[in-house]
Amino acid sequence: MFKPTYQVSAEAIALVAEISEQIGILETFTGQIPESPKEAFDPFLEDDLMRAQEKFVDGLSESVGRYSGNDQRVRLHMAILFDWLKNSDEHMLIRSCIFHYKLIAIHPFSEGNERLGLYWQTLLLARWRPILAGLPLETVVVERQQEYRRVLAYLDESAKTTHFIEFILRCLLDVILQEVKNKVENKVKNKSRGKVQDNTAENALDEAIETPLSKSEQRIVKLLAAEPRITIGTLAHRLQLSEAGINKVLAALRKKGVIERVGANKNGSWKVNL
Repeated sequence: MFKPTYQVSAEAIALVAEISEQIGILETFTGQIPESPKEAFDPFLEDDLMRAQEKFVDGLSESVGRYSGNDQRVRLHMAILFDWLKNSDEHMLIRSCIFHYKLIAIHPFSEGNERLGLYWQTLLLARWRPILAGLPLETVVVERQQEYRRVLAYLDESAKTTHFIEFILRCLLDVILQEVKNKVENKVKNKSRGKVQDNTAENALDEAIETPLSKSEQRIVKLLAAEPRITIGTLAHRLQLSEAGINKVLAALRKKGVIERVGANKNGSWKVNL
């Protein structure tokens, strides 16, 4: 089977692991996994891609619904790309990035290739994990348009694909982290509203802790309260601290009796004593 030229870097692998973990956290907030959204297009069908192009170009354009110049080479490359998309065993996070990039590289349409590539990636991700439907990935990419263009300007094809995968995965991680943050804040607010109607979630949590805490300690306590099984590595990434620094703060919190570890270090969880 044809396989596009690309390399998956160590950073990309780490991003896939982090994104997968955060998706799991998002899913815990829903109570049950939503069904796959009913989209107008099937992301694994080439004919649907051609139909979808109309969303991104002037409806009066002569190129709507067909490849630019009806080029036989383009048709062959796109057929091969879709065959790889449907049959590859690559992780969907990586696969969707590669499809996005290759669509831009092949440039099958005279207009709308970049937006269509990003839109198609969101369809693939939503088909893989329905909870990702509706996340504003396009908004984040547009905000980072300068970096997006810079990545696409790499001359070496392999390096270009590698950097593109990393860039899109970083954008996706930031979108999901923001969504998790929103869910956590809503959960804390709802919980605090039941305990103290007149206080905000932040104040309720702060007042519940009798021992004065530093800002780092407060931030860690709030994350542990929202995600009891969060890892040291994830805490370090979220708070932009070293793992040694995180361990030092956790030790101080345990000494104060604010938190305790339940179960084994590997499979246990954190308990916040509020």
